[in-house]
Amino acid sequence: MSAWQPHLPYNALLCRYNEIATKGRNRRLFEEHLAEGLQRILGGLGQLDFRFPHGRIFALPKAPKSVFTPADLDLLRQKAHLVPGLVSVSPGFLLNPDMEEIEHAVLQHFPTVYAAFRACTPPLELTYAMRARRSNKSFPLTSEQIERHFAELLLPERPELRLDLRHANLVMELEVRQRQAFLSFERIAGAGGLPPGTGGRVLALLSGGFDSPVACHQMMRRGCMVDFITFHSSPYTPPAYLTKICTLVRKLNECQRRGRLVAVNLLPAQLAIRDHCRSRHRTVLYRRFMIRIAALVAKDFNAMALVTGDNLGQVASQTLPNMAAINDAAPIMILRPLLTYDKLDTLAIAERIGTHAISVEPVPDSCTVFAPDDPATAVELKAILDDEASLDIPGLLKACLSGACIINVDSMRQHDYLKIHPHSDDLPETPASPACHT
Repeated sequence: MSAWQPHLPYNALLCRYNEIATKGRNRRLFEEHLAEGLQRILGGLGQLDFRFPHGRIFALPKAPKSVFTPADLDLLRQKAHLVPGLVSVSPGFLLNPDMEEIEHAVLQHFPTVYAAFRACTPPLELTYAMRARRSNKSFPLTSEQIERHFAELLLPERPELRLDLRHANLVMELEVRQRQAFLSFERIAGAGGLPPGTGGRVLALLSGGFDSPVACHQMMRRGCMVDFITFHSSPYTPPAYLTKICTLVRKLNECQRRGRLVAVNLLPAQLAIRDHCRSRHRTVLYRRFMIRIAALVAKDFNAMALVTGDNLGQVASQTLPNMAAINDAAPIMILRPLLTYDKLDTLAIAERIGTHAISVEPVPDSCTVFAPDDPATAVELKAILDDEASLDIPGLLKACLSGACIINVDSMRQHDYLKIHPHSDDLPETPASPACHT
């Protein structure tokens, strides 16, 4: 509905949540995290004054600003869906719980809303409903009586507007609470889930495809703070790959406090696997090295789990036997939020959160380097361990991490990862396999 909504002088936002309501004594903490996320992601609205009546959050513009501008409303409609924990938000009018004041506001603003509704393209069926909620039991009318009152007030003058209580296109909402009433004509969907910062820290294996950015977003929706690690195979992968990854991270960071990005050159391990292991096992062996390296970074970042964009059966490395073999290399929990998703669902989410247009750019990644023509879809762990017996795993890990860097995704400046996190306890001084220098 927001496509046709006019810019009215709204003085408040009503922010709705869902799961937070189940948090009992911790509810206020979750509400405050949600308010923090709202302020950060909707920072273009200016400083907001938050109020926390039971079950709701109101956000008001701070003085001297008294109403939201048209630019504020445009930004709200563009970015509300990025706020984890927010189910929906309505710009509207915060009023006194007085029937005369409420009626005055309706009669003042409904004609403007109705004119915009009638003028929208393509035209919508002219159907109307009012949804009233009255928690203030001293208010003289019940919810049903409020709805009937305004139908009798508004519809006779607009005979073309038909009442439809189930599927109306024009919906006016009114909440009458103990100390205030709130009138709105629009609901804007949020991201849902839980607010950022309430679910712990994770490290996501991020590639340039569609799946892993969506997996990151889904973890943010569960309240997790997400850092990122990506793998390249320079010089076999182009510099444009890291540029693409930085663009994805910037987009994903719109939903959370700034997540860090680590880039690791996997080529030393890939060369050794190419030269010493069976080609059919390369994909699983690559992934096991990625998981080992990511686990070391996760420890440095105090992350409790790794996150991947794996989808069951989608590619050779994502069958149950192969995922089991990959898990065997993990000293840390691996979360796969997209495991059962339909691909079309993933693409729809990517479109909604703004990563689709970035992921669709054709830039080769490390998965394509030395990729086998006949990848095994059901490896035996014993066979994988036999292949790895010919590798100097500590040396290869050190060789890969020696070229790792932490990237500032805004400036693209790179900082040597091992200068910040030397791994002196995790990686003994073991010379790399000669294969690393092929």
